[in-house]
Amino acid sequence: MRLILRVARTAASHRNYGRRFARAVADLVHDGHFLAVMHGQNPGVQPVAATEASRGAHSRNGHDCDCVECLRFKTAERENRALVALLGEAGVTGIGLHATDARLVQLRKQCFGNAATAVRVEAAHLDSCWLEIICSNKGVPVLSNLAFWSGEERHLIDADRMAAVCAANWKADALIYLTEENGVPNAHGDVLRWLDIGSANGWHAMLSDGMRALVEACAMALKGGVHRVRILPLSNVDCLSLFYFTSIAYGTEVVSVSSVA
Repeated sequence: MRLILRVARTAASHRNYGRRFARAVADLVHDGHFLAVMHGQNPGVQPVAATEASRGAHSRNGHDCDCVECLRFKTAERENRALVALLGEAGVTGIGLHATDARLVQLRKQCFGNAATAVRVEAAHLDSCWLEIICSNKGVPVLSNLAFWSGEERHLIDADRMAAVCAANWKADALIYLTEENGVPNAHGDVLRWLDIGSANGWHAMLSDGMRALVEACAMALKGGVHRVRILPLSNVDCLSLFYFTSIAYGTEVVSVSSVA
């Protein structure tokens, strides 16, 4: 099967979680599955003026400036190297990539606000040929959400949306978000075993902004034809290799009435 794993940054910074994640990936690769790993901290929408100002600073100071944006870029690079190293320790060949390396992820730019005062660069499409080549040779592509737009203009794109777009365009059998949260909570704070996004049960209102955006990415993947989408706690990553063979009692399975009708 083809599987996209969107992993929280804790996997790169917490050695115990990281090693357990790498072992689970190794088990899946050794069983013959094709996997791609995606990571990165999600950015917000940025004011156009601030984006242009920071671009000017980058052009004057190169890649060594200490602005908040550049520190986030460096963090994405470190996470990528850390995940590749963890996979290597588990006997898996990880290939570290930026989102736009080899034209893997194509981007689009959207403006927000009545006067187009804010901008966001986001994933629009995946060219999956390099994923196929790497996975066919028993490697695992590890994509950060660091992307390049029009030459040296760098952006951190929404990693949750990137994973959904890639899963849909790769025709993935499953998309799993490995998160620091236990799953999607209900109104009483208990974790939902299933979340039907096709039902009109007001689930938007009971979620935090971050969880709502994550569930919307799950909905995008389901609409794009991904067979299964799950939010799984990183603390339960050991059960990842059993995903298609046994019932998993952790996290939340996201489904849609229209996708299972």
